[in-house]
Parts: sequence; structure tokens; C-alpha cells
Amino acid sequence: MTAAYDEALRVDELGDADSRDGALMAALDRPRTQHMGDIVGTIQREQDAIIRGALAGTLVVQGGPGTGKTAVALHRAAYLLYEHRNRLAKSVVLIVGPNARFLDYISQVLPSLGEDSAVLVTPGTLVPGIRATATDAPAAAEFKGRLDIVPALKQAVRAYEVPSEGARVLHPAGMKPLTLDAALLRRVRTRGRAGGVAHNRGRPQFEKALLTEILRLEDAEHGESSMEDWERRADWAEDPAVQELFDELWPILDAVEVVRDLFADPQRLDRAFPRLDPALRANLLRSREHPLTVADVPLVDEVAELVGEDPRPSAASRARAQADRLTDVAYAQHVLDMVGDVDAHEDDEAAPVSIVAAEVLADRQVLGDDRTPAERAMHDREWVYGHVIVDEAQETSPMLLRALIRRCPTRSMTLVGDEHQYTSTDAPFTWAGLLDEQAPRWRREDLTVNYRTPGRILRLATGVLRRVEPDAPEPASARDGEHEPKVVRVAPAELGEATARATTEALADTAEAAGTVGVIAPLALLGSLREVRASEAARAASEGVEERLWVGTPDEAKGLEFDAVVVAVPPLPAPHAVSQATWKRLYVALTRPTQRLTVVEAVDAIG
Repeated sequence: MTAAYDEALRVDELGDADSRDGALMAALDRPRTQHMGDIVGTIQREQDAIIRGALAGTLVVQGGPGTGKTAVALHRAAYLLYEHRNRLAKSVVLIVGPNARFLDYISQVLPSLGEDSAVLVTPGTLVPGIRATATDAPAAAEFKGRLDIVPALKQAVRAYEVPSEGARVLHPAGMKPLTLDAALLRRVRTRGRAGGVAHNRGRPQFEKALLTEILRLEDAEHGESSMEDWERRADWAEDPAVQELFDELWPILDAVEVVRDLFADPQRLDRAFPRLDPALRANLLRSREHPLTVADVPLVDEVAELVGEDPRPSAASRARAQADRLTDVAYAQHVLDMVGDVDAHEDDEAAPVSIVAAEVLADRQVLGDDRTPAERAMHDREWVYGHVIVDEAQETSPMLLRALIRRCPTRSMTLVGDEHQYTSTDAPFTWAGLLDEQAPRWRREDLTVNYRTPGRILRLATGVLRRVEPDAPEPASARDGEHEPKVVRVAPAELGEATARATTEALADTAEAAGTVGVIAPLALLGSLREVRASEAARAASEGVEERLWVGTPDEAKGLEFDAVVVAVPPLPAPHAVSQATWKRLYVALTRPTQRLTVVEAVDAIG
């Protein structure tokens, strides 16, 4: 026996919320840890209906902060993996979270439910081998997220294919120079693009077409050769000058390098986007050494589709594999011959040796891929998933959605989020605006009860949201809470010190229950919390327990929750001059606590 709850089973016994569902109230009041737990014992009716929804199609789960969107999404993943095991255990579920801290926070939910056929990524790690954490200016990120960037990316790739219209002079070893005029190069480029193959896959076609033209020029210059055509092609292909020409006119491209070139080379950028606003152009241009941004990753994925894999290593690999197999078969035959010789000398009473074909014996020695489907999927950009779940999906750009649909062409997806917490830009967000063009048959379910944030805190937060969305609904809170939110006003110069004091107090207030504390502040203010963070780290290390303190920005706090939250508000201009995204970030910050909230604001900040 670990707990007992007295549930009211008759209508006339129903009183306040606490008496209606004791198990739920106990779960809501339980101290939080660094990792989310499952909600199997407290799933509510509206949540259960969503969890058990059909696998097919795109489902949007709209819910305000604290309505259980993330928990519902993860339990839906577990339910679908159980209900459709034959399909999803092999094809795997892809879960996309907003940041690495969030993925760590939810990482134990599915294993606790007995499921491991899922891959967890962020938008910055969607493409295997890439870990993008840098961010663009909002205008640049929004521009990169538009679908109309796709034709420009196609043009950017085509610009590498015989990039100049001028003639080329080939200087082969031991021969007179050969002139390849512009018309010849255009013919070769057309043949390289034949069939609409990806750029890198078109390289063999291009090489074959260029060698054909070189042989024609050689015949015109020296008369027809007595050598076989394939011999002449092989000789020319090995000439350093020809190899250099191959690489110059049709280079093998890497998707990351193409994206780097596009935003580092003003000429390439201007060719791809000839009518850019000067301010936006300045935001897009950067050095080649600049790290990839999160908004770059869908572009890298798109370019990877356009360029394809280099076919030459795979051809060489197939040749090596074929040669290795011949060696293995020969060795296996040798073993069988030896066994046969031994068997021939055994007496008649000996058990006969079971002989198998050399090919079968060789195949038995080949090491198989013993990775799980999820382990294979996380390293394969072209893996097709059975279902995709996206948390904080309101921040999904059209280009990111395109990349996700590429991974799940059936559009079997669950998108959970809150249109009122959209902070990428000041533009209004709607689910229809995101989905109608690429997943038009989507359906929507709403979560309406806030299980995280006490009502007295949620009322304060909703007042902030209604500064920019006057008609925004306030989710009904499952409980009103015991602690009034505290607002501490200080001079701007004292904001960092006051935030540190409030953090220390919050740690003390939650110490008995070992509750978690989240401090949400602008990036520039986080340094002022260095001492209190070091003190908490030292305490946790000495006691051999997890730290109870988390510090980050409003964007980093999305999806997280803490027993106590301290929100630092820097000086803001007049309310009408504050951007919508800023107000919504503040709304996100104010809705993270499960018990206590302290707001530390500069005196000329909001009232």
C-alpha cells in the first residue's frame, strides 16, 4: 500500500474539486522532479479521448498552458505503439520537442510505459549528424521558414551545374589543348540533368556526356581511333585535367556546404533572391564559419533531397562487397572440402556431416545489423516513420513541416501546441495557416482544463496575454492553489540581485518537499545568478541528489514546469510599444509554476 484516496461516487457527495478526484489532486500537488512522470493513474476523459484517437491523418491538439498536451502526446505515442505494434514497432515514432532540455525532461515517460520504438529530436537535430543551436534574427528565421524558398534552393543547386556559359580549354597530358565551347557545355549540362535526377546522382550522366563530346573532338582533330570506345573513355577519365574539369563543372555537393555558401556569398544570395529587402539581406548574410542555425536545418534537409548521395562511393562499395563475397565463398568452400575429406575417412558408424552450400555458409558468417529500428532510424535521414508527434507545434515553420512530411508521407501526425503561445514573430498564428496547404485533412481536438497552474496564478498570466489578445480564453484551473503570486518591484540596476534573492527564497520555500525551482529571465540577466546556481550545485553534489534549480529564458522554458518559478522582467517601454512576442513570452514564463510564483520587475516595467 503506497497511498489511499477516498473518491466520491454519488452525485450528492460531490463537493469541491479536491473531493471529486483525490488521486488527481494529490498528483497535481506532488513535488516535481527533473523528469516528467506518466499520468496513467490520473488521465482525464478529454485526455483519454485524444490518446485513443485514430492513427491515420493529422491531429492537432490545441490547449493552453498546463492542460497536459505533452503528457497526452507521449501517452498517445505509447497507445499507438501498443495498438499498432506490427506497424509502428518497425517504422518507429518520431517525437520532435522544442529543445534538448525538454527532451531530457520527457525522456523517461515512454520507457516507463514499456516502449522504446521512438526517436526524440529537436528541430535543430532533425537531420542526422547536425546539432544546430544558434538562432537567426526573427525576420531571417521567418523568411527561411517559408515554402516559397524551395524554388530558390533548387536554383541555388542548379547554379553549380556547368556554372559558366563561357568556353573551357582542356589541356590533356601529352596532347594539344581541346576547346569546349559554350554550346557543347550546354548540351552536356542538359544530358546531366536528364531524367530529373538529384544533382550528385547526375554526376555519372554528366561524366559520360562530357567524355562523349571529348571523344568527338578528338576524332575531329586526329581522325577515328583504333581503340575500343570504352578503353578511350577510361583513358580520358583518368587524365588529371579531365578529372579537374569534372569537379569544376559538376562538383559533388554537400547539403550543409551549399547552405553555408548561399548565406555567405553575396552573389549567390542575390541570384537566389534578387529582390530582397536590404535589412533582411543584411540579416541573412553571414560568414562561412557561422554555425548553422535551427532555421537552417529544414533548408539543409531540402538541399539534401536536391543533391542526393554521391553515387560513386556506393558503386565502389558494391564492387568491394562483391569481391569480399567471392573471397568468403571461396573460403567457405575450402572449409567444406576439408570437412568432406575428414568425413570420407571416418568409419561407417560415425554420424555423417551435414553439408551445406558454400554460399549459405558464407552468408551465415556475415555480421547482421543488430541495432533496433529506432537506433537505425535516428541515423538515417531518409527513414520513413509510422507516426510523428510534434510538441510546441505552434512554432513549426512551413519548411519544417515539409521536412516532417517527407519523413511521414502518410501525414499520420499529432501536433500539440497552443496558438496563444506562438512567439516566433509578431504575426498572428493559426493552425489553418500552418496546415491547410500541406496537410489539408487535419482535425482538431481541444484540451480545456489547466492541471498545472493554480487559478490565482493563471488569472495574472491571462491578464498579460489579453494585452495582445483581448479575447483569449482562460483555461479552467483544476485547483485555485494556496499561494498568491508575489510581485517585487525594484530599480533596474537591482534586478539581478533581487532575482537572486527571490531564487534563494524559492529554494528555501520548496526545500522540505524537495521541489523544483525555475528561474526565467532574459539571457543578459542569467549571469547574475551565478552564485546561487553554484551554491545549489554544491549542495546537490554533497548530498548525492539532483539539483532542484533550473535557469533559462522563456523560449527555453516552453513545455517545462516547476514547483516554484521566479520570473525576472527587465525594463520595458510603454505597453503599447511592447511587441506581441514579448508579451507572449512573459505569458509563457508566468504559466510554468505548479505552486508558487514570484515576479521581479524593474520599476519602469509593466504594472
